[in-house]
Amino acid sequence: MKYLLLPLFCIIFQLHVFSQKNYTFIREADLTGKQQAAWYSFDTTWKKHIFPGCLLENHLKLSCAHCDNIYIDVKLKIDSTGKLVSYEKTGGEMCGQEVTDKLVKCFLDFFYFLEFPPELRNVILEVKLGSSLKC
Repeated sequence: MKYLLLPLFCIIFQLHVFSQKNYTFIREADLTGKQQAAWYSFDTTWKKHIFPGCLLENHLKLSCAHCDNIYIDVKLKIDSTGKLVSYEKTGGEMCGQEVTDKLVKCFLDFFYFLEFPPELRNVILEVKLGSSLKC
């Protein structure tokens, strides 16, 4: 039996090793030049067209009187083809409470349909999505 498992282990190990890619970690604040322009283009589109819909869908409204923070801190893992392959939520707030999974999904669905440009490939990009009012 162990002789049958050894070839299977070797195949799985090879697939795992070859699937590993070197990703560069970048914070939004550290983006430069073409990276910054590409990200801000996506972020501006997201803020203008997606964010308001997510607020409406989740019955949320930003205001200094009741809800001054609706955001998530997230690490976006973008592969060599420019596709978002995964994310890690590292923080966030929704009107003083924990961000719901429904809101996170609404925030991130847009990015799964994008093709990121070469400047933002093979990266783990740490960004803040949403808004915080200065009241």
